[in-house]
Amino acid sequence: MKLIRCTQLYSDKNMSKKQLSKKSPKKKPQKSLKPQHKKLTVSQALQQAMQYHTAGQLQEAETIYRQILQHDPNHSDALHLLGMIAAQSNDYDTAIELIQKAISINNTVPNFYNSLGNVFTNQNLFDKAATCYQQALSLNPNFAEAHCHLGSALKNQGLIDEAISHYRCAIGIQPNYLLAHQDLILTLNYAIDSDRAAIFAEHQRFNEQQAMPLSALIKPHNADNDDNPLRLKIGYVSADFRKHAVADFIESVLAHHDSEKFEIFCYYNHLQHDDATQRFQQYAHHWRNCVNLSDEALVEQIKQDHIDILIDLGGHTADNRILVFARKPAPIQMTYLGYPNTTGLTAIDYRITDNYLDPEGMSDPLSSEIPLRMPASFFCYHPHENSPPVSPLPAIQKGYITFSAFHNHSKLNQDTFALWAKILHAVSDAKLVIQNKSLKSVAIQHALQDRFAELGIAPERLIVRESVPYSDYLKIYDQIDIALDSYPFNGGATTCDALWMGIPVMTLVGDRSVSRMGLSILSTVGLTELIAYTQEDYVERVIKLANDLDHLQTLRVGMRDRMQTAPLLDGIRFTRHLEAAYRQMWERRFL
Repeated sequence: MKLIRCTQLYSDKNMSKKQLSKKSPKKKPQKSLKPQHKKLTVSQALQQAMQYHTAGQLQEAETIYRQILQHDPNHSDALHLLGMIAAQSNDYDTAIELIQKAISINNTVPNFYNSLGNVFTNQNLFDKAATCYQQALSLNPNFAEAHCHLGSALKNQGLIDEAISHYRCAIGIQPNYLLAHQDLILTLNYAIDSDRAAIFAEHQRFNEQQAMPLSALIKPHNADNDDNPLRLKIGYVSADFRKHAVADFIESVLAHHDSEKFEIFCYYNHLQHDDATQRFQQYAHHWRNCVNLSDEALVEQIKQDHIDILIDLGGHTADNRILVFARKPAPIQMTYLGYPNTTGLTAIDYRITDNYLDPEGMSDPLSSEIPLRMPASFFCYHPHENSPPVSPLPAIQKGYITFSAFHNHSKLNQDTFALWAKILHAVSDAKLVIQNKSLKSVAIQHALQDRFAELGIAPERLIVRESVPYSDYLKIYDQIDIALDSYPFNGGATTCDALWMGIPVMTLVGDRSVSRMGLSILSTVGLTELIAYTQEDYVERVIKLANDLDHLQTLRVGMRDRMQTAPLLDGIRFTRHLEAAYRQMWERRFL
């Protein structure tokens, strides 16, 4: 979540006239300051600092904020904005201290609470963040941004219905609120009772409201590459060319592209650069950092690159550039991987999927794009660098089974907890490890334990904890016997990671693409025994597996070899199929 909107630091819509008057009390004429060698009033200095701030010139802005505070240590706006700079520098303790001081001086400004909530969100303290957003809304119920942020804080606590309600409030107040609309349609995928047709209808509304107004900017494409059909220019747009789940699945593709037939452009929309980013830069023939480019500028860059096929890897997930695709900068556009559902955009021609996620006829009417089905799974897994070896079965040493669920908290719900509770009741002494970023909060840990207590599961049967550093993540599987998939939104990277570490993953299949990812992965590695189609079957299969240590040991010992010989890890095979699809779609354009 961005702590500062580039367009403005304050929105007068979020403050009443009374609050604005409190913001700048007129008790006496303002003394002048001399930032940048000019005599300015405090108000003028603040405006100049905010201009620097929105332009990303943080040092210049900070200097002026501090000058203002030397003149008036209780200037709440300067304290608040200085706190936001601290947050942008990842100095969250200082940010909290400064913004809380601003609130203690003036507790009537909704944006102060909103900013404090954003700091807590960046610390994965979603319960504290939610409290701040609620305080902002108590001051201004029509604060659309606070509704949107509250929705995200609630989603990260697994409170999906409440999150959806606040996203809808944000859109009701501000109909063109892009982030709120994308967060809404993303979150609908997590809801246990969401209707497929209703989800699609919301995607269509997004297209009509956000994307279609840009269709007037679409211009006919010249056939730049018609005279050189042997080498297509392929562009991938993503914020996830870094240590990220999406990177685990796109890396093998980029590493194995045929350079004689395909020229690869990567458009990277994130500030983080790590070891994975360096590898991706080496795979690409052309690397474009686009995080600071406007949609218009990125469209022009893509057009200048004469891209033939442009692939979106984010859909409606964080830091996407979906409205670039609405402007159709390439003659053929596709979406793949990061968002296992339709985008809703009629400007995107194809959605790369497979027959497990989207059986022919099942989801075709509920997709704005034409499904482009891969022969096996649409996943192509690239194991982590320097993965530890598979450990012996821990249940043999411990004397009890340890289950795991390492899913985002937004994927967890009471219906799934009820299934897991039945399993724990049936498998004596078994424990369940639940781990994710939201569980950094002790309050959210206790709330999770309370939800299981309602189902008769004592706290000591659960091990709840926050996510570990990336470097230690796979080592935790040494303590796990069986992984439990989430429903309705299945795991993707977590499922593959568990399998790679020798852990069988039991999945429950539904009728939505997000509920069939486990089916796609497990079918591709030949583990159909781990696929359940009803809740009863899911529970029975887990219990049966937990009571057969010999079979668990056999699965564990042979799992990595099984994966290495399966299509799921065959990057060359997968990429050749994908390239054939690219070529076929390009040639179809001329029929």
